[in-house]
Amino acid sequence: MLIIKMIALFAIMLLPYIGSAQDTYRIRSHEITIEGTSNLMSWTAEVEEASGRFQITLEDSKIVAVETADLTIDAESIEGSEGRRMNSKIYESLNTDQHPDINFVLRDVLSLAENPGTARITSRGVLTVAGVSRVIELFAIGRVLPGGDIELSGEHNLKMTDFRIKPPTAMFGALRTGDEVDLHFRIVLGKE
Repeated sequence: MLIIKMIALFAIMLLPYIGSAQDTYRIRSHEITIEGTSNLMSWTAEVEEASGRFQITLEDSKIVAVETADLTIDAESIEGSEGRRMNSKIYESLNTDQHPDINFVLRDVLSLAENPGTARITSRGVLTVAGVSRVIELFAIGRVLPGGDIELSGEHNLKMTDFRIKPPTAMFGALRTGDEVDLHFRIVLGKE
């Protein structure tokens, strides 16, 4: 009889967790674009290689918690809209010989609000670019796709000089890039 009561008590304690599960996800696909300006034209660059590991809790096919997020971008996989010359300026500015990766690690989720079909997630984490780390706040929209994958999308504005990156120049200084860049991302995560 005591064993039955203990099993019943244990089952009652687990009730809040039934229907929710924390799972580990990895990046299945991504679209990450960097947009900037110069005194002559606008420019874009695409990230070709990114990897990451996320622990996310779903409940009734809704995102209810993001426990961990660790995203790594191969800095030498960034391809600029102006070809090889632009790529070499990007790699030089990012000092990819010494710091080949750009990394974001989640510290905490500041808010997670469920809208019909989406979750609005505001997080704080450490972004490391060219060997310099800064704490940033990052906003993303999350949604569970029909097959069970999770899509995270959003954008973030940052200044190169915040990471001690000197905005690149070209043509003996006639072309000067702006300090601010916009990062746009759409990441699809699949269960590990």
